[in-house]
Formats: sequence, C-alpha cells, structure tokens
Amino acid sequence: MAFRSEILIKLDKKGRALLPAAFRDELPADDRGAFVLYHSPNVAGVVNGNSRLGFDGMLERLRIEALGAKGALKVALDDEAFDPAGYLSASARTVSLEPDGRFTMPAEFSQALEADDGVMLVGKGDKFQLWNPKRWQARRDADREKMAAFVRSLSAGEA
Repeated sequence: MAFRSEILIKLDKKGRALLPAAFRDELPADDRGAFVLYHSPNVAGVVNGNSRLGFDGMLERLRIEALGAKGALKVALDDEAFDPAGYLSASARTVSLEPDGRFTMPAEFSQALEADDGVMLVGKGDKFQLWNPKRWQARRDADREKMAAFVRSLSAGEA
C-alpha cells in the first residue's frame, strides 16, 4: 500500500467528493468499502486518512512505542491515563465509500479544511492527507526548500 500523488478534489453541494481510483486501489482489497479520516495530531487544519486496517495498525504501533507493555496495561485499567492512540481514535471517523468511489465528507473535517474551493488529496506513502489547497501550496513550497537543502547535505558528505 502506497498512496501517491496530489489531486485536487471538489465537494458537491451535499458535501460529497470522489476518492480517485489511484487512491481507492491502494486500499486493501477486502477493506475497500470504507476508510478512516482523523485530525492531524500536530498540524491544525490537516486531516489524515488511511485504510481501516492501516489505521488500526498505526494505533497498535503507537501504543507499543508510546506506552510499552506496562503503559498499555495501565491505559487499559486507568481511565485517567493518557492514551495517544485513544486520543486519535476518538476523533477518527470511518467514512463509507459508494461503489463509484464517492464519499460524504464529515462536516467537522470540511470545516477544518475550509473546503469551499475543494481539498488537496496528498499521498504520503502509508497514509494520505487532506489539505486546504492554499495551505498545501505553502507547505509544498517549504518542503521543496527543505528537500533541496537535504540533497545539498548529501553532496557535502562526498568530499
């Protein structure tokens, strides 16, 4: 599974959009009827997406990395313990896909994205993101500069 590309998608008056075939095809074959959307844990106005299996796997990895075995048990038993996976899970929504690939964007995500002019669907390998197009362009420009600096740093090590 590798989500690739960046595609501007428009929402119709009912708040529906089309998940392009290139993204649908990356969902596991037995998991293509729906996907998961959740707010970015650290970038306001960004919505992450993944297959249900991919999201559940990420939550499991997060619990292991963040809490370890004893921490996971503490979270299971202590209702006051902070659970980063539980935090992400609470704001996540399973979004059903119609047979043609259309889906209804939950209002909370449309509002966070300010989706009036559509949203930019961005492949990030094992997940995808939804961005406001103007914010994505600014982020993309900043990332391009970071990538150029990274490539230059690789060349510096050759001397």
